[in-house]
Amino acid sequence: MQELLSVWHWLLATPWAFSILAIAVMLLAGFLSAMICKYFLLGIVRRFILHTHKSDPLDKDMRVARRLSNIVPVVIVYFLSRMIQGLESELVDAIHTVCGVLFILHATMLINELLDISNSAYTRKHGVKSHSIKGYVQIAKIIVSSIATILVIATLSNKSPVIIISSLGAAAAVLMLVFQHTLISLVANIQVSSSDVLQLGDWVEMPQGNISGEVTDIALHTITIRNWDNTISRVPTKNFITETYTNWQPMFSSGGRRIKRSFFIDQSTITFASGNLLDQLKNVSPLNVAGLTHYLNEKTGAEFPQSDVLLSHHGITNLGLFRKYLLEYLKTRTDIRNDMYLVVRQLSPTSEGLPIEIYCFTEKVFWAEYEETQSEIFEYMYATARYFGLGIYQQPSGTDVSNIIRR
Repeated sequence: MQELLSVWHWLLATPWAFSILAIAVMLLAGFLSAMICKYFLLGIVRRFILHTHKSDPLDKDMRVARRLSNIVPVVIVYFLSRMIQGLESELVDAIHTVCGVLFILHATMLINELLDISNSAYTRKHGVKSHSIKGYVQIAKIIVSSIATILVIATLSNKSPVIIISSLGAAAAVLMLVFQHTLISLVANIQVSSSDVLQLGDWVEMPQGNISGEVTDIALHTITIRNWDNTISRVPTKNFITETYTNWQPMFSSGGRRIKRSFFIDQSTITFASGNLLDQLKNVSPLNVAGLTHYLNEKTGAEFPQSDVLLSHHGITNLGLFRKYLLEYLKTRTDIRNDMYLVVRQLSPTSEGLPIEIYCFTEKVFWAEYEETQSEIFEYMYATARYFGLGIYQQPSGTDVSNIIRR
């Protein structure tokens, strides 16, 4: 016991030895508190902060508990340095400075961790195709990191943060030059997010970059798109403000996808309708000409007039009958939206023939079903055109030339 007292008196009489012992005690206390916190804080975080259970597969509670357990030892070392008497003031100031810097750094990492967890929780709650808040989270991280940097500089220089902020005014131009892309992306991300023109899961098409695919991530600087060929494209966020792009998602929401395609009629086959043509149409079993009766009755006063003069007098042509027949055919299809635009019209004549355009909306909004519906419609049109005495134009092929030579 006497030896221990003598050693203690020697430590008190030797400043450098007492300082080393005090530092060792503080480090040991910090280490023990960190170990204890890793076990006890885990349960507290799970039960009171994150409301999770031990069986949850996520490790978010472990990450938060680890960040908290890094803060507690710093606080304990700080208060022990104030409680232990006899330490030199320079050493105490150095310990306080180190503890202050470490506390700011660990607190910043804890806040960033909570921001990431909030983003993940929001995505799980509202679904992948919901409004993305990742850009806002990244903005918050930048703000938190900027404040932490100012506080660290103020702690190391032992000056007020207000003085540090005021001194940054002279370097504002340099900072804006260095972070110009970040600032532009920040403004673009806010505009894209606030206007709600782009969300996760949207089908986006950008012709400039040959990009067409699904939005998988909306970050501060870039927006990630998985193209339909399974390639990945990362587009700067500002491009969605400065460049033209098409978002096809509202089309899916509307429940109607547009068909806008034309085919060419050989203009030499366009003639006035005749009674013989009407008789042939009535006798063709694949055709359902009931829809033409209203059109003919409205034009001539008879359902199927036999007078060629009457038909020509009212300007009824085989192409006009064909257009009205196609319109009635589209109206009878269950996969065509009758509450949206439904038009069969002529376009300006070209050297390849007279374009007849089909403009309608189908309920099949997904690609494979949409293409199948569109193909069925045009295959039917090609097959029925000859019953109206019309020819589908196509450029002469080698077979056509061979037939002409044989003749």
